[in-house]
Amino acid sequence: MPPKTVVKKTEIVAQVVKAVKPRHPFLSAPVEGLTLLEQGLVLVLLRTLTRKQAEQSVRSLKNDFEDWNEVRVSQSQEIALSIHTSSRKKGLALLNDRKDSAMLVRAYLQDVFQEVHSLDLEFLREDTNAGMEALRDLKVLGLAGGAWLVWASSEGQIPVHSSLMKLLDKLGWISRTTSVAKASEMIGGLVPEGGELDFTLAVYEMVDRWNDLENPVFAEVEILRKNPYGKKAYEDWVRSRERATEQARKEEARRLAAEKREAERIAKEQEKEQKRIAAAELRKDREKQRQRKAKERRLAAEQKKARARKDAVKKIADKQREAERKAQAKKKAAEEKKIAAKKAAAKKIADRKAAVKKEAARKVAAKKDAARKAAVAKKVAAKKAAAKKAAAKKAAAKKKAAGSKKRPSAKKKKAATKKKPSARKKKPASKKKPSARKKKPASKKRPSARKKKPASKKKPAARKTSSKKKATGRGNSARKKTRRKTARRR
Repeated sequence: MPPKTVVKKTEIVAQVVKAVKPRHPFLSAPVEGLTLLEQGLVLVLLRTLTRKQAEQSVRSLKNDFEDWNEVRVSQSQEIALSIHTSSRKKGLALLNDRKDSAMLVRAYLQDVFQEVHSLDLEFLREDTNAGMEALRDLKVLGLAGGAWLVWASSEGQIPVHSSLMKLLDKLGWISRTTSVAKASEMIGGLVPEGGELDFTLAVYEMVDRWNDLENPVFAEVEILRKNPYGKKAYEDWVRSRERATEQARKEEARRLAAEKREAERIAKEQEKEQKRIAAAELRKDREKQRQRKAKERRLAAEQKKARARKDAVKKIADKQREAERKAQAKKKAAEEKKIAAKKAAAKKIADRKAAVKKEAARKVAAKKDAARKAAVAKKVAAKKAAAKKAAAKKAAAKKKAAGSKKRPSAKKKKAATKKKPSARKKKPASKKKPSARKKKPASKKRPSARKKKPASKKKPAARKTSSKKKATGRGNSARKKTRRKTARRR
């Protein structure tokens, strides 16, 4: 009899393992060259990527970041740059395609860090049972994923922990025990050789989803509902669903009734409010009409006063403009008179300056003429002096010639010979003739007498200076007068 029950249990277990499908894909064997943490990351990425893309993404993240803690604290956009996909999009569209995978990576690393307080799962290789207890609360990887990591770290052994032992005991697959070693031995008898991984994933998927309120595992697997514990769990779940449905229906009915009452209350309040608004609008319209009529009367009175003020202001403005016009005309006439006086004074000054300039030019011309005449007289006197000198020389030469014709005595010859040196000495006396020339031309003094004649011409110069003084005096007096007038205006 006992062997038959064992066979029956193994058949039931095989049917259950075949019927229960994990919600997420798993690897059939560990990836070489990766740590247990990285193996779990590959399992997480298999939910959105292929196996090849998941492995490439893990290796790329490992190379692009300093360590896994840096990946954990990085933004999803930064992580997405290292994710490998088959998408040909670029830029923001590509990052959006990789967003889900990047967020899974961050969530997995954060989950492991919170539960284990580190980013190292190599401790699973030392104690698989304790490791399974440590990984049972992982939300991202799940209980089945944690079991897969323990199976990979223990070289194909089935991980066992308290939750699995309780479930299998309630299903009747093993006897109740608190020893993990005994439970492992009993579980080993239920699993055929080579089926450890399938059994591990199936039973831990059952443990993970047994108490799921929305979609428990026994609701999908019929063979579990044939088991007394599974049947009872299913019936309880159905009744709870019915109660939840009924409760939801009642809640919905209460909600609808409350909404209906609220709608009626709101409708009444709206009607009351509309009546109140209509009455307020009526009062407002009456008040507006009263204010409008009062405003019209007030505006009419104000307009009448404004017209009267405007007429008075216009009269005053007309008078002011007329007075200003007369004042401006008077001012303009006075300014024109002053300008004419200034022009006349300026013209007088210019005429005087022109007369003075003309007189000065005349005097300069007279001086030049007198100088020219004096030069001519000087030349004539010089010619006369030269002619006289030439005549004197000729007369001296004639006397000398006449003296030489008379033959003097020997004594006289001797005296003459003796006197020759003195005669030579006296030769320079002939050079002094110019002094005699200077004395001689008493006639030369005549040009001086001629020069004295223009002295009478100096009188116009005296007149000129006096006229200048008078002109300047008059100009100064005219200027003083104009200054006094401008000072009075100011």
